[in-house]
Amino acid sequence: MHSRRLACFILGMWLAAGLAVAWLEREDFQALRTALAQPDPAVAGRVKVLGAQETFLLVGRLEWERRQRTTESWESVQLIIGLGFFLFLLFGTREGKLPLGTALLLVGMVVLERFLLTPEVLSLERVADFAPGRHASAESMRRMALSLTQEGFEIAKWTVQAALAAVMIVPRSRRSGDAGDQFDMVDKANHRHVNR
Repeated sequence: MHSRRLACFILGMWLAAGLAVAWLEREDFQALRTALAQPDPAVAGRVKVLGAQETFLLVGRLEWERRQRTTESWESVQLIIGLGFFLFLLFGTREGKLPLGTALLLVGMVVLERFLLTPEVLSLERVADFAPGRHASAESMRRMALSLTQEGFEIAKWTVQAALAAVMIVPRSRRSGDAGDQFDMVDKANHRHVNR
């Protein structure tokens, strides 16, 4: 029972951390837009010389680089958490095939993100922003599609994590695997039922 609680705790922390990272990234981007739209007097003169669009492009570029490093680091951390979670379910609990398969699915999703999707988005972003006609280019459209896919993966991961948590919250007494626990309880010395 304690192992299931620990597994649910790990899963909940993973989900909460993912939501927190996404929220912080969104807040940072909104703060950047607000700061550039209404710069303080010390910055306003420099923004006017360079131009609002170019300033947003350069500052946004630095923010994007920071966000991508955060994304890559978080995906690496998720890979460690996911593998640890799967191994814990496999060796430290009596969970069945559905939770194990779902945990393995989560690990697979993180692997796809970390080693295929995120590096591709990163390589396209590095050239797309400064390319001529960037807004209408095929590379820009591909980059947008990959970014949406990346966001979709995150939402899918959260959904799978929530579904797995719901499965694991179901009391063990409703599962067939609980029969062994009941047998062990009756077999203990302090539960003797034979008169001597």
